[in-house]
Amino acid sequence: MAKSSQAVVAVWLVFIVTTTDVVSLPPHGWDCISCKTNTMLAGNWAINSPYFNNSDLWWATTIVSSYSAVALNFNSADPSETVQQAKILKSIAASMNREFKFLIYENSELGPLTQEATNTINANPSWWVRDDNGIPLGSKQGYYLNHTLPEVRSFYNNYPLQVFGADAKDLLDGIFNDGMGYNPDRFPRTNLSRHDEWFQGKMTLADEARAIYGKLNGGEVWGNGALGVTGRYHNYTYNGSLVSWKTALDHLDTGFLEGAGCFWYEDPNTGEWIPDFFETFLEGVINASTAGKTVILHFSPGPSNSPLLFYPQNATPPWNKFIATQWEGAVKLPPTADGVRNAAAEVLVQALAPFLIVANEHVFLQYAWFYEMQDGNIPCPPGIECGMPSSWYPEFSKPLGPPKGPAVKNGPIWTREFAHASVYVDIRARNASKITWN
Repeated sequence: MAKSSQAVVAVWLVFIVTTTDVVSLPPHGWDCISCKTNTMLAGNWAINSPYFNNSDLWWATTIVSSYSAVALNFNSADPSETVQQAKILKSIAASMNREFKFLIYENSELGPLTQEATNTINANPSWWVRDDNGIPLGSKQGYYLNHTLPEVRSFYNNYPLQVFGADAKDLLDGIFNDGMGYNPDRFPRTNLSRHDEWFQGKMTLADEARAIYGKLNGGEVWGNGALGVTGRYHNYTYNGSLVSWKTALDHLDTGFLEGAGCFWYEDPNTGEWIPDFFETFLEGVINASTAGKTVILHFSPGPSNSPLLFYPQNATPPWNKFIATQWEGAVKLPPTADGVRNAAAEVLVQALAPFLIVANEHVFLQYAWFYEMQDGNIPCPPGIECGMPSSWYPEFSKPLGPPKGPAVKNGPIWTREFAHASVYVDIRARNASKITWN
């Protein structure tokens, strides 16, 4: 892992790359983070709350008017519900935001995560990953899929087409695969050679998905963990080379990175960023995006980590609640839903400042606690419990303007100038993050 230089360095000059890849999502502009003329937002979540229904489409209008793209999780019990949600979003996008992209989420290790798909996987034990002793491997959600098998890859990649049927061409702009990063220790009791064969199967899965969805309507394939930041930090090697963003993203269009600035990037005792790890993250995003890959960064507010917490704690009705994540360090989350919403606004700069340090036209932002829509992904009207204030953060609509140049690194300090803002990040102290709006 490259260590910080004490010299003042223009970061774009450090990472010289040749851009040859076609960018998936249309590049965003610089007017603002999200406003009528521009949006840098893209994300992934599930829609399960009864408050987001077909009788009042405020939620769909909010998504289409605020986001460049969204990848929805299938409704586990009835995936046709997700098809209806896609129809609503695309119908609104036709008159409001024709560049809006709709993708579907699947878990590369576990499958589509619908009851129907899980039943099929359970009925095919030859599809399961097994350790060196032949014991099936999996989690509470199901068995892990063995992507060295062509029939497994075919089932996985074609399942969304089966669900969407004749509507697939009009509705589906691609697929979002979770679990696409490389980790040589992913499976217990499994030798490295067999593990690497399985990972290569996942990369073949991605190649085949790009062919399928590209032919469908020019669609794209996202991959969570595909930036390889954790692998790069731990100096993992694959096929004789150090893991980097190219390890997985050579097989994908877009890299999605969850937990940006929290979870594994922070010290669990203090909640502060681990400086070397966080710097590897910043550099990895710059490298991949300047090489032509789209990158979506999902920041959870503040020093977030597990476990997941529900707010309000005694919801009435029981589904009127959202998920937040525990904070590490001395400052803890407030006990009330209103307190959590205010906290998300107060620490926004800890996500927005690092995002602006690395952003180019191909880097997008998701700022939310977790992966239900009400977990802070959109503002909700009074009476619906959501994990952010009832209107968009004021910082999102402030005039930003194009960057005057690349980020500048001076030891642990990163700075960057925009036409209407100055950004400051100290990788040793998240609370020092600052955006001065000019």
